Amino acid sequence: MVKIKNIFKENLFALILLALFIIVPLAVGKNADIHNIIIYILIYAMVGEGWNLITGFAGQTSFGHAAYFGIGAYAVAVLGNKYDVVPWAGMLAGILIATTLAFLINFQLFRLKGHYFAIATLAVAEILRTLFSVWTYVGSGDGIKILFRPDNKVLWLAIDVRNRLPFLYITLALFVLVFILCKSLENSKMGFYWKAIRESHEVAESIGINPQHYKVYAMMLSAAIAAVGGGLYVQFFKYVDSVVFSLDVSMIFVLVTVLGGIGNVYGPIIGSIIYYTLDLSMRRLFGGTTSGINLIIFGILLVIVVVYQPRGIMGIFDDLVNRRRLAKEKALQRLDTGTPGEGSGGKA
Repeated sequence: MVKIKNIFKENLFALILLALFIIVPLAVGKNADIHNIIIYILIYAMVGEGWNLITGFAGQTSFGHAAYFGIGAYAVAVLGNKYDVVPWAGMLAGILIATTLAFLINFQLFRLKGHYFAIATLAVAEILRTLFSVWTYVGSGDGIKILFRPDNKVLWLAIDVRNRLPFLYITLALFVLVFILCKSLENSKMGFYWKAIRESHEVAESIGINPQHYKVYAMMLSAAIAAVGGGLYVQFFKYVDSVVFSLDVSMIFVLVTVLGGIGNVYGPIIGSIIYYTLDLSMRRLFGGTTSGINLIIFGILLVIVVVYQPRGIMGIFDDLVNRRRLAKEKALQRLDTGTPGEGSGGKA
């Protein structure tokens, strides 16, 4: 009973967020706009969790995660459109392709460090964007549209986004699984190895950790999660083109994680909520009259967060909790030291 109580206490914030994501869609009824916003938030947060593994935990900055996101999206689109493969199988294929690509490319790229590695990951995504924009098999520049087929004999396996609510809960369930995976990895043996590599590549190597291998493991897991997000994304929009590999898409995953708190499993979901709320508000406020101003504001916000609070919103929250805990400990300490003195003085 005590163990269950401790687990509940340790994960209270996560349970509150989960309850909100379950209750709010039901509370707003058939409001498709709210459902769409929540789906966006969950997809961005999911891929942000994957990006957080390689950058927040392992300390390897990637600016090309749109590559794996796009692979996941195209796998579902191509297999579904050309071969009537249901999305679940398409997502599994996307995971397999993305993880294989992550292994083959990054096993070599991890010889680079710092900014050189970040630029190399950006180049990978740009190569894929160029390739898919001219490859006729995947629709080239026109992209691929996914048509919903009601006569599909295995319809129960397909994701029908015409009804937003079931799709929202499917997305929520997948996000929860990804969150639990990242939470368990954070305090696992592998998680500590990643953090050791992040703090010092050379020191980690000196104590017997193989940085090359563990960075590749992190990237493969990260790529798999990004591919799942891409598969959900294309099912939601029913369309994908080569823009999905662009730097703009990669930077969304960077922004939501850094804004929420890099290296913290709660960071991507908090950052995603803030990012999409601000983005939607600015689009409604400015409309199309000042195109790109939202990107300028997000860029300024990113710089402010990196300079003044590198741990993001969750860093501010952790600081407040720690200050409160220290204040409580000091108060108890003063009480403990003061009580015997008063007692002894009374006896005298």
